[in-house]
Amino acid sequence: MKNSELKRMSAENRKSKVNTKLLLTTSLLFVFWVSASPAHAVIPQLLGPLTALLSIIPQILAFVGVALLTGLVFARDTTKMLFYKFRDFAAAHKVTASLLSLIILVGLGWGTYQLIVLSRNPTVPTLETNIQHTSTGNVSSNRTWSTFRGGKSRTGHVDSLPGPTHGTLAWVFRDEEAMAVDFSSSPAVVGNRLYIGSSHGSLFSVRGATYCIDTESRKVIWRHNSPTPIFSPPAVAGGRVYIGEGYHQDSNCHLRCLDAKTGELIWSFKTASHVESTPFISQGKLYFTAGADGVYCIDALEGQQIWHYEGIHADMSPVAHNGTVYFGAGYGDYQIIAVDAETGREIWTRQMPYPVWGSPSVNENLVFFGLGRGTFSDSGPIPAGKVVALNTETGNIVWEHEAEDAVLTAIAVQNGYVFFGSRDGYVYCLQAADGQLNWQTDLGGPVVSSPAVTPEVVYGAAKNGYIYALSADTGEMQWEFDTRIVTRNIELYSSPAVANGLLYIGSSDRYIFCLGGDDPSKVIGNR
Repeated sequence: MKNSELKRMSAENRKSKVNTKLLLTTSLLFVFWVSASPAHAVIPQLLGPLTALLSIIPQILAFVGVALLTGLVFARDTTKMLFYKFRDFAAAHKVTASLLSLIILVGLGWGTYQLIVLSRNPTVPTLETNIQHTSTGNVSSNRTWSTFRGGKSRTGHVDSLPGPTHGTLAWVFRDEEAMAVDFSSSPAVVGNRLYIGSSHGSLFSVRGATYCIDTESRKVIWRHNSPTPIFSPPAVAGGRVYIGEGYHQDSNCHLRCLDAKTGELIWSFKTASHVESTPFISQGKLYFTAGADGVYCIDALEGQQIWHYEGIHADMSPVAHNGTVYFGAGYGDYQIIAVDAETGREIWTRQMPYPVWGSPSVNENLVFFGLGRGTFSDSGPIPAGKVVALNTETGNIVWEHEAEDAVLTAIAVQNGYVFFGSRDGYVYCLQAADGQLNWQTDLGGPVVSSPAVTPEVVYGAAKNGYIYALSADTGEMQWEFDTRIVTRNIELYSSPAVANGLLYIGSSDRYIFCLGGDDPSKVIGNR
């Protein structure tokens, strides 16, 4: 054999090995990128470009299939030429061709499975979701949703109507115009208006939006877009909507003030970090945490800074009570802090054994906090959690109750009891005065969304997609609803709101649910 031919064959072998290594390296990097779960503080980034891509893979594969069939029918010579070229390529590059074939077959199989699953989904009640800008309907002026869960008791229930007595699905909302949407923000309901934040994924970016939805006509009244994804639940007061933006990895995020009727931006306040939490509105001031940028007090009317408490990382909704603001730190030096509401001057601090994540509530002379290791997505390597009750004036611990895993939820206070969920799967009811256990009920999955509490019923959501109604007196289960009858991919990080006799909750996969309909046969918007 000639030297030139040997060199050519040697060069082709080297090239084949390089191509094979390159493909293997790229495949490994892709698998690593998909499977990696970077820490995003207590709040996970729930939506990204990959999610958007995966959501349209069935359509992409269907298009490829149609294109191939068209080629076979109308361009047989070209198809034969491509087949022979691929056969020659496979003979020369067996490993590379095998990997490509495997990837294509797995992709086609997965896409076909997705198409079959989607076609087998049960009839889903949906809504008219044409995005429009209208001022029809009225925003109730005598009710507000002044902070996370509605008020300093964190009950998620601000009107006098009881909650739903059964778990019938009234309607489901889905934004048909967006490629991939995450509604893990928690809704705020004022009158017949539902306000909620969201994350929107496309192939090349992740953005956010705030929605205003009419709960009666089921129309989108307005949608305000943000360049940054939104997890922050909104606060609504004085005809305005206040909402933060960003996840843990985001910086230079804003707290935005929007007109409640039109969605138009009134002002925005820039921070050096992110605003995952809900501001607390009190006496014309907004108190909110901004991640690594500490805690701010700003004027609610103009958005001007009044004071700034620096040097901590906080991602909860603070609470203001009798001239004092209370919040906690989830990074570095775990502590609970009380500052003067007017000046931000530190009054007392108390060291804690675990990160302080749960949004505090206040009842008389006690302030309640949830603590724990881990995040919304995962438990810590050594799970642990607790609820602590501190004296509002001194910061002394009055009582504490241990849980098996982190307490990331707000602590709801109602009729002398506190209610909360834990990653250990339980919803707890304790006596507010001394922390004695009244009852605990297992929901069968981590509870990372805050319960909604009425005088008669506690409404809890498990991360695995189930919503439950429990007796407030005994914890006995009254009904349950499985959101995965709509889609199998739902996880519940959103906290339910009870208003107008109904329950509203967002989800991780495009849907907002409304429960408590009168009659299953009259579900709104059957398709």
